[in-house]
Amino acid sequence: MKNQLSSWLFFRSYSVIAAGILIVALALDSLLLWLLPDNQQSSAERYSAEFAFIELILAGEGEEPGAVSRLFETMQPTLEEAAGVPVSLYEVAEMGDQQAFLTALRSGTVQTFIDGNSQEILYRMLPSGEQLIALGPLPAPPVSQASVETLVIVSYYLLVALLLFLWLRPFYRDLSALRHAASQFGRDDFETRVAVGSNSSILPVASSFNKMAERIQYLVTAHRDLTNAVAHELHTPLARFKFGLEMIPKMEAGERLTEHLNGMKSDVQELEELIDEMLTYARLSEDNLQLQLHTVRLNDWLKLQLAQYRDSQPPVLLNVKPEDDLTAVAFNPELLARAIHNIVRNCLRYAVTEVTVSCLIRAGEVKLCIFDDGPGIPEADWQRVFEPFARLDTSRDRQSGGYGLGLAIAKRILQRHGGDIHLAEHSPQGACFVLSWPYN
Repeated sequence: MKNQLSSWLFFRSYSVIAAGILIVALALDSLLLWLLPDNQQSSAERYSAEFAFIELILAGEGEEPGAVSRLFETMQPTLEEAAGVPVSLYEVAEMGDQQAFLTALRSGTVQTFIDGNSQEILYRMLPSGEQLIALGPLPAPPVSQASVETLVIVSYYLLVALLLFLWLRPFYRDLSALRHAASQFGRDDFETRVAVGSNSSILPVASSFNKMAERIQYLVTAHRDLTNAVAHELHTPLARFKFGLEMIPKMEAGERLTEHLNGMKSDVQELEELIDEMLTYARLSEDNLQLQLHTVRLNDWLKLQLAQYRDSQPPVLLNVKPEDDLTAVAFNPELLARAIHNIVRNCLRYAVTEVTVSCLIRAGEVKLCIFDDGPGIPEADWQRVFEPFARLDTSRDRQSGGYGLGLAIAKRILQRHGGDIHLAEHSPQGACFVLSWPYN
């Protein structure tokens, strides 16, 4: 999904730039055609009618050069007025050694010559082959084609530059926001997030950064809370053990000393259990942890796990469907057994008459529900109960309330199976823990 989003944003950005450049090019091309509609014709083509008119007038005297020259001297003002440009008559002999130029003229074409003032002069040879008609210097057009083309080219590059600026400006702004957020995050401001628009080109990068920031913030916060909680939990048994060591020299050998030593042994055992619980929670938090899954019949396995509560008060009941007896599902039996026992024992502390375990297997998913009929858990605390060392009842001590890691470990185990655990409504009262995971 992330790769598809990145590809789509890249393709969209590329399409916008390509379409913008194409639109600019087409618009300026249309403008060029509008400004220079007549410049598609050369000067020779535009003055072809004038050459034909002059030749027609001079042809009345035949092809004898002297007669043509005399008629031209008489008609020159009239011809110039009709042509709108200066008209001149030259003898071929006056061209000297311009043989290439004369050869081109003898082919019947109009030849162009640019004089010293950069003005255009048109030449055409009369049918006699002895004389040339020259039109020009031609007047410069109001707007030269070269100037218009130069203006259009400059406008094209300016518009493309503007288009790129408009595209790069939000891109640079978003990159600056990302750089600032990374800088703030590096200064331990873990609340920093990158805010970009839904159409931003760096949206995938910003989303990845925000997810990374959330993950790091969670880990840092969890590490700090866990460190504080561990220090608190270790402080109590260590304080009792230290007090016990100080009291030993003051006691005489006997039953009281033995009882005191047994209490110190209990403190040591409590420390060992707490450390074991913390190591288990830390191991389940490792991202590279690989579970060994086994395929077992879940109903039979549940009956075996709950057999140890056969004589418990209140009783633990199992509610399964007969059609699921033959269904085999995959999971890690050791870890899942620990999760179930942690929850069942939690429910037994508060149940009034019974604890019930039900199982539902549907469409590749297993759903276990463990609920009691005790006072229940306020909905506002449904998420907090799964946090390490969380205790809703502050009056509970280690004998009744454990270490506050049981539910946190159970949640980690379900997450390692690709599932989750949450609390749900239970009528008329009590807590309902729902464990679900995909088994195929």
